[in-house]
Amino acid sequence: MRKHALIRLFALAAFLCLMATSAFAASCTLCGSETGSDDYLCTNCLLALLHQEREVVPLEITSAVQNADGTVTVTWADEAANGPYTVQYELLQSAPVPFGWTAAEGVTEYTCTLNRLVPGVSYVITVVDALGQTAEYTYYAPTPGTDTAIGAKIRFKPMHRIGRSTKQQTAFSASEIAQENETLHGLYLRLTYSTLSRSRTYAFQIAIEAPNDFSDVVFCGTLELHHGKSSVPVWGFIPVDDYFNLLMNYYGGVPTGEYDVTLYFNGQKVYTAPFTVTE
Repeated sequence: MRKHALIRLFALAAFLCLMATSAFAASCTLCGSETGSDDYLCTNCLLALLHQEREVVPLEITSAVQNADGTVTVTWADEAANGPYTVQYELLQSAPVPFGWTAAEGVTEYTCTLNRLVPGVSYVITVVDALGQTAEYTYYAPTPGTDTAIGAKIRFKPMHRIGRSTKQQTAFSASEIAQENETLHGLYLRLTYSTLSRSRTYAFQIAIEAPNDFSDVVFCGTLELHHGKSSVPVWGFIPVDDYFNLLMNYYGGVPTGEYDVTLYFNGQKVYTAPFTVTE
């Protein structure tokens, strides 16, 4: 009797252990096998996940923000860190302009500031990594208001230069521009401003818009206006032949008609004046 009682006792203990193991056992959520515990993954699947290569986020432009001085700062992300980077931009409009204007090369950071975007124009900004992978971002350069605080009087004069001789012109000639000679074409800028109570520093751009709506910045820089007596800063000769060359290369010639030249201080329009290109 005692022997049979012990056998029944061992059987009951084994049954209780089996029930307890079943109660705490769980199935692997990936392969379905029992984990032997309350874990969600079995040992094999857990090791496989730990050794699996993490998917790298591709090159991506995260933002393009206009700064107080009218420049635009582009920021991108690249977890693969395939630098250095090249930053380019092109007009969004259906202009037959090839890809593209290169704003910067050999960039090692994840940001770049562009200073030659024309206000009121849409662009496609592209970042290219060292492997040739690209990321694009469509950006509209906001149209600024008008800055009347400096009370400036500004004049643009069409000029051409042959050798050391610079002469004012009433208009540019498209046929002369197309000729391969040593003549340089440009604008003479004269600025007179009112007496200021304090000195002011501006980032400025000069942009030209052709009769066919093609716009580009032809000059940019930094200008400091000093307080006290009124003065006349003069930039002698601002070449515009590169702009005319773009028109000839991508439109087959320099359009005739009226061109608008606009001066911007810190992204604010301060002056617009026309010049004419004749046959």
